[in-house]
Amino acid sequence: MGISLREAISPKNDAILIDDGQDFEARYLHLDSLFLNPETKALLLVEDRAQTIYPRKRSCLKDTGLDFRGRSKILNINYRNTAQIVSCAWDFFQKNSSLQNKVVVSETEGVEIISPKSTKRKGPEPAILKADSFANEMQIIARQIQQLHNVKKVPYSEMLILYCVKRTHQTDIIGTIQRALQKEGIPATWITKNEASKRAFNREEETVKISTIDSSKGLDFQAVFIVKADTMPFPLEKDKEREVSLMYIGMTRAKEYLCISYSGESEFTGYFEEWQRQKREETQKRVIKINE
Repeated sequence: MGISLREAISPKNDAILIDDGQDFEARYLHLDSLFLNPETKALLLVEDRAQTIYPRKRSCLKDTGLDFRGRSKILNINYRNTAQIVSCAWDFFQKNSSLQNKVVVSETEGVEIISPKSTKRKGPEPAILKADSFANEMQIIARQIQQLHNVKKVPYSEMLILYCVKRTHQTDIIGTIQRALQKEGIPATWITKNEASKRAFNREEETVKISTIDSSKGLDFQAVFIVKADTMPFPLEKDKEREVSLMYIGMTRAKEYLCISYSGESEFTGYFEEWQRQKREETQKRVIKINE
């Protein structure tokens, strides 16, 4: 007489935590549920639908055999980012995502995307930088990194440079990044060079980290620089929604300082220019009101 896969799996776990659950395929959820002690049924599934970059069709009840109704809770307070970063990133997502009609504010079960609430932690507004070339863009970024390190005492290990693609038909993006940092004497580690570099990645090493946005999920740094932002949305990517989520992910990796730079034009850079213009107008209005 044969035995089922559920019966064959041993040992069982009293509790299982799944983070970034929005990226799990149905079969992965099913497999994880097989490792769960049927007496405890303690599975904690954490998701952020705004960070979805892989299309997934699934049902938690069908795939895990567990009924989450009445057992779910919405965690909508953001503790990682400053209020300024949360506001900027969420405004970007809402203005560019086609899923904005699935966003809710109230605590309702079964919703798609939760509107985040920020803590009262304040910080500088995200910086938007436009340069006439990528080489000039990276020269400015390298100097900003050095200033943060020397003046604000931000460790190199707390700085992250994010990029979308390592090169275009016109620009060696990685090469340009590395040369600009070397010229300023800034130590750096390209953690997404290959699989070996990903495995050898040391978060505490006193170097500026260089990574694709895709591989930055789950990480956070005091200062984040998203460079060559004009490569997004990527022309060869058919799913614009994925690009929106990627940019949102990149922006929310920053705990204190966020800088988005570009030297070309795209749909996203057009948004950031308009966002920057509105911020300037708001600042001018506040100054006028104070002086009245």
